Amino acid sequence: MAALMIALPPHRLRLHLTLLSLACAAAARGQELPCPPATAADTPPPPLPSISDGAIHWSSCHIDVAANGDTELSGDVSVDIGGRQMHCDRLTYNALTQDLKLAGSVRYEDPSLRVTGKAGSYGNAGALFTDAQFELLQHPGRGEAASIATTRPNIVVLEHVTYTTCPKGQADWELRARQITLDTRSKRGVGHSTSVVFKGVPILYLPWISFPLSSDRQTGLLFPTLGSSSRSGATLSIPWYWNIAPNQDATLTPTFYSRRGLGVGSEYRLLTNSGDGMLRDDYLQNDRVTGQNRNWLRVNATSYFGNGWRAQLAAQDVSDTHYFEDFGDGPQATSTTFLPRDFRIGTRGDTWQLGAQLLKFQTLDDQLASADQPYAELPRLTANAHWQGSSGLGSALDTELTDFHRASGTTGWRGRVQPAVGFDYTQPGFYLRPRAAWDFTAYRLDDAPTTDATPSRSLPILTFDSAVQLERTAGRNDARLVTLEPRINYVYIPYRDQSMLPVFDSALPDPNFVSLFQANRYSGYDRIGDANNLTLGVTTRLLEASTGQQTLSATLGQTLHFSQPRVTLPGETADTRRRSDLLANIDLTAYRNWNLHYDVAWDPADSHTGKSLLALQYLPAGNRVLNLGYRYTRGSVEQADVSAAWPVGRHWDLYGRRVYSFLDRQPIETFAGLQYRASCWGLRLVFRDSVTSHDPQLNAAQRRDTGWYLQLELKGLSSVGSSADSFLQGSIQGYSPQ
Repeated sequence: MAALMIALPPHRLRLHLTLLSLACAAAARGQELPCPPATAADTPPPPLPSISDGAIHWSSCHIDVAANGDTELSGDVSVDIGGRQMHCDRLTYNALTQDLKLAGSVRYEDPSLRVTGKAGSYGNAGALFTDAQFELLQHPGRGEAASIATTRPNIVVLEHVTYTTCPKGQADWELRARQITLDTRSKRGVGHSTSVVFKGVPILYLPWISFPLSSDRQTGLLFPTLGSSSRSGATLSIPWYWNIAPNQDATLTPTFYSRRGLGVGSEYRLLTNSGDGMLRDDYLQNDRVTGQNRNWLRVNATSYFGNGWRAQLAAQDVSDTHYFEDFGDGPQATSTTFLPRDFRIGTRGDTWQLGAQLLKFQTLDDQLASADQPYAELPRLTANAHWQGSSGLGSALDTELTDFHRASGTTGWRGRVQPAVGFDYTQPGFYLRPRAAWDFTAYRLDDAPTTDATPSRSLPILTFDSAVQLERTAGRNDARLVTLEPRINYVYIPYRDQSMLPVFDSALPDPNFVSLFQANRYSGYDRIGDANNLTLGVTTRLLEASTGQQTLSATLGQTLHFSQPRVTLPGETADTRRRSDLLANIDLTAYRNWNLHYDVAWDPADSHTGKSLLALQYLPAGNRVLNLGYRYTRGSVEQADVSAAWPVGRHWDLYGRRVYSFLDRQPIETFAGLQYRASCWGLRLVFRDSVTSHDPQLNAAQRRDTGWYLQLELKGLSSVGSSADSFLQGSIQGYSPQ
């Protein structure tokens, strides 16, 4: 037999005795306490004197008092003590032990807990209910236990208990434990000798478990994650979460790989008024497949100082170049070529912007020649200023000093100074901005490509930029706003022979509307292309007049060359065309749940497409999304991408994605999955196959990885299995679970 025990201070028990003494006095006078016609609460007797935690109210239909003081209340007995309520059919008081015994339809309720059973006791030692049912009132949780006891405020001890958050009559999952202690104040539960039972089948046994009673962050052991990979085998992870403080936490995750061994993942996060930071590390000692230690370390931190100063650190490091092929998630395995280590410190004021940067990269491509690897910048120092007068006349100064390092090839310092003057005439719907700048760049080189170790470059840069925005209302009741925004940009840069200069950070950018209107056709500062160009562009938009929300945007632009460019990068063929690629862009946003994005760069001289991107999306809800995509870059990329997440019934959802490369003639990534949603649990299963390596020395099977993700969500408790949601959200654009 079991019992519910509620600690009762001595002064409270004395008031209980006073209650019973009054009943005894009434019985001695031959009186019978009246039984209310409906419920005892309708016509209660006057309350006893108040105490510190509230008045005591009582009622019953009958009372019997023995000569030794033993007393029995019967017939709809009700006791209210400062918000704690007890109800039963019969209540007896033992004058010798000063205990109360409750029997017949016993019910106890306080602000956080409700208990029902057939019998119980109440006294100085506490209260005890046997074979009782319980329900948490401030958050989901219910069950039954052989005994339920609270010997301290807000602490409930359950013996031989079943616990679930499912609604009544539908216990699809439950915890079965020898003992569970619930702390309703800290909102945490701790179980001993606990089995997780799903649909009547035990799926997990834990000697000790800590689980939340709410969605608040709390320290404790989280549920294991399950998965599988053809490269690593079956995996089992058991995370432990540490809620250090409101502004910092940590997670430690031991992971067992059936093919590789035991690894440990750790994460620490910190948030303060002066900054934030995150440190993560995944470490696997003595990988049984490779025979070496494997790890992936990353750190991100930002600190804010006074007067606008800020420091940022973003760095990653892996133990070997094949780490992401074995442990990467999706396209990360093949798309990660360089890992940055970047530290910056600087300030931004109304006039000056000062900065210092240390930048280095870890190269993950074994086949990449050292001459093709990026330079480290140790350091890059910048000082930029801008002055703008009320008349529109302004000036600017850009300066930079960088030391470029690499294991092979030319290295050295580059210094650059670029003063400029301009005029900004801006009116509603119109602006006019002529600008003149002079660029002076000098080098001090080691292993210079020519006999000159201190080459330099000096040239003027003249630009003229102007745009007009025209608009009119359209549609019924002028609900729409239509704009027409032509823009013209002229650039003149004379030719300077720059073949003696090294190439540290210059490259040809992707054709887009940002690069189309830039003065220099190269990124970086080692090359400044000669130009006598006129760039024309026009944009039209369709907006909601009342909110300004954009529904449609279309842009068209092209550059006309009045003289043939002569400056080139090493290995680049001079562009002899009189006109650049014709760039077009269309954005359709949220039109009846449809979104469309289309970019194209078309060469009118050869009538071929250099680059294009098409993305079509239908998104009526977060769990209803369909994506169609096509990516093309002449000579290097041609891929089709289809993904979807869609409900197919009251409880079922389907997921899927396929990325196919027409150049490789094979799918790059394929996955398919399903989800079942019930009232108190959900099951997600995803199967995945993807390319993890392009190494031609490996066979087709070695270049791919197959695996699965399983997530059994027990709502109101935790999850068993890997987080399939995070994988799906990263793989299906627009998807969000509901």
